[in-house]
Parts: sequence; C-alpha cells; structure tokens
Amino acid sequence: MGTYSDFRIGNFHLESSGNFATTRHHSIYLPSDSVILEREFEPKQVEVFQATLRSILPRLELLGLTLSAIEQRFANPYVTYDDPHDVPFKEVLELVRNIDLASLEKDNGRDGHAGLLPAEYQKRLEDSLTDRNGRSPGWDLSTLLDRLMPYDILRLLAERPENLDLVVQWDFMDVVESGYFERDDFTVGADGEGFLLVTEGTSDTKVIQHAFAILRPEIADFFRFVDMEDNYPFGGHGNLMNFMRGLRSIGKADGVLAIFDNDTVGVASLAQLEKLSGINAIKLPDLEEFRSFPTIGPSGEHRADINGKAAALECYLKLPQRCRIRWTNYEQRAGSYQGSIDQTSGEKNAQQEEFLRTTRADDYPFEKMEKVLDMIVEACTRLSLRWHE
Repeated sequence: MGTYSDFRIGNFHLESSGNFATTRHHSIYLPSDSVILEREFEPKQVEVFQATLRSILPRLELLGLTLSAIEQRFANPYVTYDDPHDVPFKEVLELVRNIDLASLEKDNGRDGHAGLLPAEYQKRLEDSLTDRNGRSPGWDLSTLLDRLMPYDILRLLAERPENLDLVVQWDFMDVVESGYFERDDFTVGADGEGFLLVTEGTSDTKVIQHAFAILRPEIADFFRFVDMEDNYPFGGHGNLMNFMRGLRSIGKADGVLAIFDNDTVGVASLAQLEKLSGINAIKLPDLEEFRSFPTIGPSGEHRADINGKAAALECYLKLPQRCRIRWTNYEQRAGSYQGSIDQTSGEKNAQQEEFLRTTRADDYPFEKMEKVLDMIVEACTRLSLRWHE
C-alpha cells in the first residue's frame, strides 16, 4: 500500500504517482493556482493546484509540447510488453477532437465498461488491452493514448475547444501528510525551465519585461532578464552580438535568446549571427503599418518602408503625434540608411515611461507589442523543442 497524488482533467484520470516517486507538476502551474477545497469522497479540506486547460496551454507549448513533437513521440513510443494498438496519429487526433470529455462520469464503482469512443474503436482497442477488469470511465481514451505522457495528452485534448475550460487538477497533499515530502517541496512555476532574454539596452529589457507581466501573466515566469539597473553590459547591437558569440564559445548559449531591433544595424547583426550554429537570435517583427511610414532625410520628407531599417522597440509603443523617422547614418555593410524616431531623449523616455505605467485594462494600443511577444514566444518554443529532442 502507499499514498498517492492524483493528476486529472475534469473527470479524466491522467496519472497517479505516490510515495517518494511522486511526480511534481510544478512547471504548468502558478502559485495563484493553489486552491483549498473539500474532496467529495471524504469530509476533508485539502490544498490542490488547479487551472483551466486554456491557461495551461501556452505553458505546455513553451515546454516543447507541440503537435509535431507529440506526433514523433507517438510514432516512436517507449518499448513495453503490451502490443500497441494500430490507430495512426492523424486518426487519433481526429478522434480526440470529436470526444466530449465533459460528458465523462466519475467512477462510481460500476463495472466501468462505458467508454468515450465510437463502438468500433472500443472493440479495436480491446484487442490490445490485456487487463479488462476494473475499467475506469474513459478506459478507451486512456488505451488510445497510453503511449503518450500526461502533458502530451493534455496538449492533444486542447485541440478540442470545448476542453479548454475544463479544470486540470493536481491533488498532492496526501503524500505530504504521510511524510514523504514537505509542503515546500511542491513549489510551482517555471523555475529551471525558462529562457534568458537579452536586448540591445536596459530600456528595451524593461519594456519587454513589463509587456509580459501585463499581457501574458500566465507565462511571464518563463522569461528571465539581465538584472542590472546601471552599466548594462550589452548596450547596442555590437555588444549584444559579441556577448552571444562569447556564450557560444563556452557552450552556454542554450536557453538564451538575443533580441535585436528591426533596423539596419540589427538586421546586419542578426545576419552575421545566423552564420554560426548554436546561437539563438531574432529581430523585432516586420509590421504592415511600417511599410508606409512618414520619414525625413537627405532627400526630404516622404513615406517609406521602415521594416529592417528604422523600427526600434519604441516604434512598437504608442507613437507620438505627427511621428516620423529621421534617416541618419548610412551603413556601408548593409547598403542602407539607419533611421530612428525623430524625438528628443526626453520625449523617448516619456514614451517608455507611459508604457511602463500601463495595466492590461488601460486604453493603450497594445497590438504591436502583442506581436513582439508572439515572436519571442514562438522563438522560445523552438528552443524548447530542441532541448527535448
């Protein structure tokens, strides 16, 4: 006998683990997901972690749980003594998208022959199921997905929109009360699973950090930043490029993402780093609204495409009235002029400070910063995939 923790979505059981081998599901939860509730099968209040699949989904993605990765694991399962079923992944995915998981009843001691899949699949899966006794509700779905890990299963279930509002619960307190663990052993968050983001300057770092805090609080803990208020060591594209090269030379570039401005020197720096393996770097995204932007330079005032030439991070914030780009230095290597917003340093600081005071509820044009965050998350998801290959 032993003491167990229980991990489930709705009434569908994902995993039991217990005693000193209890699985810690820390990476998918936040401290705010701690809830005190009373179990239905005993008059006892316990602490659990629970959150909707909708809020957990972006965390799964950052852990490398993409459909393409899951398909590879499904096609190459761990060796077991059981004969695997012959349902291919694409068919599995279609079945999952059509299963009403919310209709699953709790195990009430009946013979447990009820299932979720169409009858022809239940018969097909019975042939690969050696133990036909004591089936719990949803046995057929469990058998269909038995070659996958619990987080893989959660990611597949997220393909059905109706599942996104189901609660994913981790009930772990029995192993604490039985003395196998201390409560402090079950802290949650992305500790050890995150990414270090490095920018061209401390002001860019503050802006991106604040953007994650207010726009993506469900995943903000996955991203770390260089904690230096003064004398930021990577200021400018050149220093950032050299820093990434240095990390590569000592084999420490994994998990570090460099973020360059979407301007002439940023694009040129990125192109140089892309020639080296093992370095992770991106530039700020091209935007449609930057394709025809007011500019002023040696040839006078005209509208021009500033993508890849003059779109520093401040261009993704709320722009000042009558904003325009001033073309300045000609970059010989890139064969193009470098530009920036035509404003004083005081005006630039005020623009950034306005953003740093915002909350998600404010009437502020967050759309461009949302696209910046999308690009960062996508890049980090690719990094995570490489770690888990």
